[in-house]
Amino acid sequence: MFRSRIAAFSCVIALACSASALALDNLPPGIAGKQLGTGWQFADDKGMTLYTFDRDEGTPGQSSCKGDCAVTWPPVMAPADAKPTAEWSIITREEGAQWAYKGMPLYRYVNDAFAGGTFGDGVNGVWRVAFEPIPTPGEIKIGLSTLGQVLTDAKGLTLYSFDSDRAGQKSGCKDACLKTWRPLVAPWAGNPFADWSVSIREDGTRQWAFKGQPLYRHIADIAPGEISGSTIKGWHAVVLEPAPPLPPWATVQSSDAGELIANEKGLTVYSHDFNPRNRRAVLGRPAGCKGECVDETEWIPFIAVADAKPMGSWALVPLENGTKQWSYKGQKLYTNVKDTKPGDFKGIRFGGDRSWAAIMRSGQPMQGVTVGG
Repeated sequence: MFRSRIAAFSCVIALACSASALALDNLPPGIAGKQLGTGWQFADDKGMTLYTFDRDEGTPGQSSCKGDCAVTWPPVMAPADAKPTAEWSIITREEGAQWAYKGMPLYRYVNDAFAGGTFGDGVNGVWRVAFEPIPTPGEIKIGLSTLGQVLTDAKGLTLYSFDSDRAGQKSGCKDACLKTWRPLVAPWAGNPFADWSVSIREDGTRQWAFKGQPLYRHIADIAPGEISGSTIKGWHAVVLEPAPPLPPWATVQSSDAGELIANEKGLTVYSHDFNPRNRRAVLGRPAGCKGECVDETEWIPFIAVADAKPMGSWALVPLENGTKQWSYKGQKLYTNVKDTKPGDFKGIRFGGDRSWAAIMRSGQPMQGVTVGG
């Protein structure tokens, strides 16, 4: 991402927000926090990412992840003498005491390959990174784009800053500029807090500003994730967290479903068993596919070159023949024989097998779909 997090957090009064007090103060023993541009991500003391389970929302004070589920998603246990503090509480389960943040029990993910990995984020559509987002006004959200995570308005449309706007001076965008760019209006009740301030325009309009930069929408953006204004000189989408880097072989190909990740030849790469409706991960079986469930006359394993190095969510899986296959968030990658040119995704097109997914530039999976006729 951008997806729902533990809870929406917004501030509209000046006294509401102290960044350090939001998440990193009073962390309980065994819990660590990492500050990102979008907020604070939680991990254990070994750096392994922590997660919440959407289905716990209906069972306050309890965990809905038991048995086989807890094999794949081990609960984060609290020591016997642990004490609740601030937003951190303790729930009781058969194994003992489990930490919870804002009432949501915390878990690890067994398929995270390294400290800081977030392979579990979005699994089955119900697992989320344990995260406290930065405070924002009610009119502003955080969304996904190909540039990374960006500020958006309430409808998810990207927000921009303008180089010609200078602190303490009149706006550099006026007259003809305003036909293309729309200032993000701040309500009369909106007051400065944290990194947020209110800029007064010449006509008296109140405009939200982030870190001193007034915010605008571009009229060509009509859907969440669009960043058409970022190609205009002097204008910048407000990127809070850049998109993670791609492996050296990766290319980004345009399609009628959006930008897809492809190999160096431009052929779309696919992961298997990335279906949020599939219960395989919940039942404690590792993600991915072995043996007869992949027809290798249609699906070609994406084999890495000998000196390939893993990076971010892109890892290497050793095979029995001594080669290594690329994977994304723990799921092996393939190309499809029906794809013949860059931008094709025939492997999942027209209602294809929904256990396969193409990977969007945003990092999100795209299951079998019918797009563009």
